[in-house]
Amino acid sequence: MTDGSALAPFHLDEGDESDPSHCLYLFEMSQVAEVFEEHDAESNGHGWERLAESLVHSHMPESVSKLHFGSEGDTFVVTSTDLTALTELAVLLHSAFHSRDLLSHYIRTADPRFLDR
Repeated sequence: MTDGSALAPFHLDEGDESDPSHCLYLFEMSQVAEVFEEHDAESNGHGWERLAESLVHSHMPESVSKLHFGSEGDTFVVTSTDLTALTELAVLLHSAFHSRDLLSHYIRTADPRFLDR
């Protein structure tokens, strides 16, 4: 079991034997919306998804096929049966959420195939 508070404001719901799928999600995005907006990127669930896809491809390419994105406008969501891959992504995103400089760097250097600016 992962300590959920360590990833706040991201939430990691772990599956169980009957449902081995795990889910990482984020509702509270407004605290860093202006960082996305400074770079002409969407600051909603879709923007976070595009940033996450870029980070997965650049920082954890071995996990590309293990993570499944399904965000909505007001919610970032990614699922996986691979808890390790999902936790690794959660740590990357959590770090960026809590460091405006890091978040800005990730947005600026994001692959334009994923994060259109």
